[in-house]
Amino acid sequence: MGVGGGGKTTLASSLYMGVSCYFEVHHIIENVQEETSKHGLKKLQENILSAFSKTDVKVNSIVQGKHMIKSMLCRRKVLLLLDDVNDLSQLEALAGSHSWFGSGSRVLITTRDAHLLRTHKVDEVSHVRLLSDDEAMQLFNKHAYNKKDPVEDYETLSLRVISYAAGLPLALKVLGSFLYDKKKKGWMSSLDRLKDIPDTKIVEMLKISYDGLKDMEKEIFLDIACFFKKWEKDEAMEILEACDFHPEIGIEVLRQKALVSIVDGRLDMHDLVQEMGHYIVRVKHPNNPNKRSRIWKSEDINNMCLGDATMVNVKLLKYIILYVN
Repeated sequence: MGVGGGGKTTLASSLYMGVSCYFEVHHIIENVQEETSKHGLKKLQENILSAFSKTDVKVNSIVQGKHMIKSMLCRRKVLLLLDDVNDLSQLEALAGSHSWFGSGSRVLITTRDAHLLRTHKVDEVSHVRLLSDDEAMQLFNKHAYNKKDPVEDYETLSLRVISYAAGLPLALKVLGSFLYDKKKKGWMSSLDRLKDIPDTKIVEMLKISYDGLKDMEKEIFLDIACFFKKWEKDEAMEILEACDFHPEIGIEVLRQKALVSIVDGRLDMHDLVQEMGHYIVRVKHPNNPNKRSRIWKSEDINNMCLGDATMVNVKLLKYIILYVN
């Protein structure tokens, strides 16, 4: 499990391809979250049954599908990859328990939610680590380096991308592919633009985790992204508690979904996850900071007309008052 764009699917797929030859039957269900939303769990059960039986199988109900999967596979050595799971019902319908599969079987699951895996009582949870600078450079070079028409000062400009991506494979792939055929001025312009306008492909991938949060969890996430990153956890919790956000459970959910971490007692998050939070706040009023739900940049704060009640950011003032008092 891990943050969106962290390489979970790539790693799981590579492992699947490397060991599939040791299993009697094997199958991948890609994008479980999206496919469930589009077609329903019954259709995914039919896909599994059809793949393993080599014939078209129809299921009348999810309950029937569970019994059919268990009956068909309980004596076979199975390898099954369930990619991008986001709800317990998906695991219960597609891989309900160990008894569904024969001895030596393996079920690989990718998700952004560690709590989901623990609730389903999986045998092992592995967290996908982000890339080191050397690994990031290798991946970026694969997508960005143009041997036929190399860009001037490639290495220096690449280091700016590596710093910006902070080890996130998705960002390295997206930006590398975009910059591949650009000249030096195009690189510099693109990197300067990223300071204010993040790449939409990266934001939308990261935003999937945010979209799955409850309203109060979204509020806590945006507050951490805009105000409380690097704060002492207890200090931030005191303010969030005073705002009736019940932060103890809220922050735990954010940690389980790899949106927030706690490092040395301080709240933290990946730089691009924070940027995604800033984007969510900005996009509603891109040209008028005074109407946004949160203001965090000093220049925007200095430009606020505090004498005009219609231009006062209530969220910002609430925190200032609480913190000062």
